[in-house]
Amino acid sequence: MKQRWQVWMLVGALIAAPAAQGMEIADLLSAPQPEAPVAAAKAPVIAWAANERGVRNLWVARAPEFVPRQLTAYDRDDGQLLSSLALSADGRTLAYVRGGGPDAAGNASNPTGDPDGAEQAVWAVPTDGSSAPQRVAAGRSVTFVPGGDALIVQGKGVGCYPHAYAKAPAWCVEGLLKTRGANSVAAFSPDGGRLLFVSNRGDHSFVGVLDLAARSVRWIAPDYNNDSAPVWSPDGKRIAFLRTAGTRPGQAFDLTAANPFEIWVADADNGLARRLYRSGANAGGYAQFAVPEPLRWSRDGRLSFSSEESGWLHWYALAPDGGAPVAISRGECEVETASLSDTGILVYSANCDDIERRQLYAASAGAAPKRLSGDGQIATDPLPLSDAQWIAFRHADAHRPTAIAVMPAGGGEPRRIFPAQLPAAFPAAALVEPKPVTLRAADGVISHATVFMPPASYKGKRPALVYVHGGPIRQMLPGWHYSSYYYNDYAGNQWLASRGFVVLALNYRAGTGYGQAFRRAAKQGPRGASEYQDVLAARAHLAGLADVDASRIGIYGGSYGGYLTAQALSRNSDLFAAGVDRHGVHDWRESAKGGDNSGLWGLKPDELEVAGASSPVARIDGWRSPALFVHGDDDRAVKFSQSVDLVERLRARGAPVETLVIPDEDHFFLRYATWMQVHRSTMDFFERQLKP
Repeated sequence: MKQRWQVWMLVGALIAAPAAQGMEIADLLSAPQPEAPVAAAKAPVIAWAANERGVRNLWVARAPEFVPRQLTAYDRDDGQLLSSLALSADGRTLAYVRGGGPDAAGNASNPTGDPDGAEQAVWAVPTDGSSAPQRVAAGRSVTFVPGGDALIVQGKGVGCYPHAYAKAPAWCVEGLLKTRGANSVAAFSPDGGRLLFVSNRGDHSFVGVLDLAARSVRWIAPDYNNDSAPVWSPDGKRIAFLRTAGTRPGQAFDLTAANPFEIWVADADNGLARRLYRSGANAGGYAQFAVPEPLRWSRDGRLSFSSEESGWLHWYALAPDGGAPVAISRGECEVETASLSDTGILVYSANCDDIERRQLYAASAGAAPKRLSGDGQIATDPLPLSDAQWIAFRHADAHRPTAIAVMPAGGGEPRRIFPAQLPAAFPAAALVEPKPVTLRAADGVISHATVFMPPASYKGKRPALVYVHGGPIRQMLPGWHYSSYYYNDYAGNQWLASRGFVVLALNYRAGTGYGQAFRRAAKQGPRGASEYQDVLAARAHLAGLADVDASRIGIYGGSYGGYLTAQALSRNSDLFAAGVDRHGVHDWRESAKGGDNSGLWGLKPDELEVAGASSPVARIDGWRSPALFVHGDDDRAVKFSQSVDLVERLRARGAPVETLVIPDEDHFFLRYATWMQVHRSTMDFFERQLKP
């Protein structure tokens, strides 16, 4: 009897051992997640929003101590975003927007289903913590007037509002700008007397200048074009802006297109303008709509702009009186975020020395870039401070989650200031190092991936998962991601690996980080689903690993990743044993009708037949594998009806379907409680279906 009991104890220990090493998803997501910082123009002060288990608050720190101070005291996991942060020039006041935008019916994002509803509004708070935040007005973005005495709020219109800590100038009125079109503020003139803005009229847009004292508008070189991204010269005498072709009847925005752009310079007093530069035919498009402030005028008198002229996203300098542009950044790599210092130095985040990660660089026109950050790190959103001594940025690696960090302007070891220490429950030492690999598809295209291997205590053949990101213009990294959505998915992949799954995070063609040719790969998405070949290459790689059971390979992802998950299960239930589809696109013909982000492909009527054949619903008769569908019904990026349609089709055929519907939740899962529900449902589903 004693011997039998010892045997059962041994068997029980062996069964329990792997599970005991499995960490908990709540511990992986226990650290505060900071958003990109903002800085004051004339004071070494930074501010940021942070999400701690769904509770979002604002923080501030000042050089050189950089001791974080919490400015707000929100205490609920309510999904109300804190965005559009702006510091007054002296760093004494922080303005921000709280809440998500309205839907087509005018209802603001309300993921808790609060019966009193929610609103999107601008607030302001002193950075010394001397008083509580004060609501300013309903709106979606905010800009300080020169001197910080009032706020320009953009909502249904453009208005000027005093805040509780200062007296507004005489011209500051609620109905500041009521011209036709959707007006968006660009910048005040250096003397503070004029306001530069863009008026979008649908098929064209104008750059305008509002004279605040005279209450008059001057249009800058109006023509049959889309004019955007205007900037003032340092002396306020000239205005530069980007110009692209107007939108023709029946033409729709195509996120895969490359359209030439021009840089124009105008006299600010009379509006007369001339073309300064015209890009190559394939240089424009993505670099102009995806990069914040794609045109800048530095204090040293030069214009800087982003472009894909070389086939990679880089920055160039241009003299405002003409001449050829000069490269600032360079190489077979992409610049993702960039800031101009007061001295004209461009500080940027790029993947030039490690294409799978992000490093910081400083460069000026014609000079070799200087690398500022070290190996194995993920450094993004650099922000030179006004004292020219410090750079603030976001920092992470494979083990340490994203944090606000600072370093000397010349580079050096990052100093992580928030969170300065990780929660005791955070399992940093237990995380695996994802290993980068390259894959070759059947058509010869090379894609990239990172592989998460379970702990060595797991023996024998293991189940595996292909993880596919959304976008598709995204890149997963071998470390904690700077995007909140993919930060969560990195945690999820680590959690799955800790429970015995081999996870391959795939960077398929159509994604960013690997150059324009990779991002604009032929026949992608609704034009042929060519990126599905990369999914098959990922599955083949996993099946070829000695410790993977090829009969237990699943797939999961969200948004575009949900689309590719549904593609895999509809086309190859023989290869993919199960899948979790989060808010995926299932019928490109429905997307082509518009109304959400999945329609941004510019599909023409003669492309709809191919779009239908490129959709998961086209091959639904072959769907045999079990699937879990997850969707929030306040999704503005992919219509909830995409999942309604596919689930009903599968149920009619008796296919094994499970569902997780989250009322009032957004595409990006705004609540911590939602992420917990999604992660745990995903784990439960794959453990039941693939039995690690």
